[in-house]
Amino acid sequence: MKAKSMVLLLIVCVMLPTALSAAVVDLSLGATAQYNQTLGDIKQEIDADSWDGMGDFKNYTLGADLRVKLLIAEVDVVGTFGSYTDASSIEYTEISTLTTAGISMDLLGIARLGFGLGPRWIVRMNNDTGDFTIFDETGAPQTIDSLGETFINSPVAYRATVDFNLGNIMLGLNYTLDTEYTFNNAAEVDKLFSANIDEGKVGVSLLFSIF
Repeated sequence: MKAKSMVLLLIVCVMLPTALSAAVVDLSLGATAQYNQTLGDIKQEIDADSWDGMGDFKNYTLGADLRVKLLIAEVDVVGTFGSYTDASSIEYTEISTLTTAGISMDLLGIARLGFGLGPRWIVRMNNDTGDFTIFDETGAPQTIDSLGETFINSPVAYRATVDFNLGNIMLGLNYTLDTEYTFNNAAEVDKLFSANIDEGKVGVSLLFSIF
């Protein structure tokens, strides 16, 4: 019991100065680019000393990044627009929106660390037919009757961010990892922790602090 109390006290001692020194409200908006290959693929490219994939603009998904921070709590909304090819070689235009809630801590005014999780809503448009399709957490197409149903069937994802403060501009890296957990199957909490860390994707963001 004493050890647990010491750990709790240590956490409070670390978090309290961070919360008191942070701005009460911080709103940032900017652009983001995500590399379409997974972390595992990047490791293989590095081991093979091959950088062709990273140098190809087609391998990146572009979008917007909005962050609202209240003390150490933060809500992120990331929208991306890119391409997707399924196992049958059918090409889609993919629109993805990830909304996460979590914590964000400033380190000596130099850097900011953030971590959150939330649902990632994905819709894909078939480039040949123009039909829009919603996909579940396994990538299977679904017939959805309402917008609310798309939300509870969307996979929950983790997002970690490391940003460096350059005045009113922040430049940083982010890492997004999808899980197989959905709010539709809320009892299957184990799926939140079974995701393969190498299946996540790396991105960069350039943010402008509005206030």
